[in-house]
Amino acid sequence: MRGTLAELASIDGMPSEPTLRKMIANDRDFEGIIKHGTNGDAYEIELDVAARYIAGLEAKKIEAQRERQQALAQLGLDLGLGAAAQQREPGFTIADRQALLEEEVVAMKLAKLRETLIDKASVETAVSTFLVKVKDLGSTFAARLAKRADLSRTALIEIERLMQDDQRAIARFMRELANLGLEHDDADNDGARSAGAPVEGSTA
Repeated sequence: MRGTLAELASIDGMPSEPTLRKMIANDRDFEGIIKHGTNGDAYEIELDVAARYIAGLEAKKIEAQRERQQALAQLGLDLGLGAAAQQREPGFTIADRQALLEEEVVAMKLAKLRETLIDKASVETAVSTFLVKVKDLGSTFAARLAKRADLSRTALIEIERLMQDDQRAIARFMRELANLGLEHDDADNDGARSAGAPVEGSTA
């Protein structure tokens, strides 16, 4: 049975005509449309086909909501909220409980994300402390070795020189790593600027 958009909207359970227009415009797979309407030209629609398609969409929406409610209810159980406690909790509607559970999901995801992140400042402090310790041990290595082994002064001087060379090499390596980090930060900031995003110190 063919008809117009207004006739489809007049069928029991169907959305309003403006809503139908939006649904059809946003759904390329909308079934039952024989001819799209334009200004001065009405839609031509297989009414029964379009009505069944809309009913199917509504059924899918209801099923998705049911599955979501079940998932949230299961989450409540996983969080230690018994089903009876969820039902009897005073002052909370079903929507309130769902909102609380959704907030808990977000909090859990954020907590999980924090576990995978390391604070840059704490890493820099740890590395600096480690390097100072290495330097202190290196500066006293020759003296400590002289107390344990019978070595000539020349040998001790060479050992101390090698230790100092190694410390300088480590210092150069750490500066190179720091420069690589700065270059990476500059590249990220350049990308943010090209995307129009404000960066630290910007007046945008």
